[in-house]
Amino acid sequence: MTRPGGAFWYARHRDGDSPGHTLTGMATDQFPDRAVVDLPGPAQQPTGWALQARVPVPGRVPSSVVVAPAVAPRAPHLWCVLVAASPDRPGRLDLIGFSTAHHPDGAVMGPDTFAALDIAWSNQVCALRWDPRTGVVEQVYVAPEHRRLGLATKLTLVAAGVGTAMGWASMRSDGRLTDLGDTWLSEAPDWWRHRVPTRTAHLPPMTPGDVGPT
Repeated sequence: MTRPGGAFWYARHRDGDSPGHTLTGMATDQFPDRAVVDLPGPAQQPTGWALQARVPVPGRVPSSVVVAPAVAPRAPHLWCVLVAASPDRPGRLDLIGFSTAHHPDGAVMGPDTFAALDIAWSNQVCALRWDPRTGVVEQVYVAPEHRRLGLATKLTLVAAGVGTAMGWASMRSDGRLTDLGDTWLSEAPDWWRHRVPTRTAHLPPMTPGDVGPT
């Protein structure tokens, strides 16, 4: 089902005497793929780091997931809201991205915090829907005016950090892709592409007239 590729593991550093910790996603072969390794000392950002999730309270959604600039160098400032998907998609979650100055880059929050802001849902620049029980990503959307900047990659890594912190299934594709999604995944790094099976179905574009990758 999957192709051989690079490993992606997580270093977990405790935050001193507090119950919180920091997870650093590493695209290196130092440890096995998907491993979560407890390491001593404060969290670092060594060569090969891809994301860093701050988890103040274990078992709760991270307060932030910062993506390494080298992973998506052109991607703009991004903060996210995690919400339950529509009632017709039970169990699914939506991670919705915004690119305003209301919050720092990487901030992650729930709908209650978002509701206090003077900003409409329509201001989103990207969104990802997935099933945390299976890890299957069902939709990745980037607003047309924000494409070709690496936002899909940045948002996917934020979702991966959230999922790992929560102990959910590792994110993956089930092979059902739009043409844009197929193009995007074909250009992804090895540690992500080997989680994607051969394309099994062609889905219609989420935005009519889509002609280029995200």
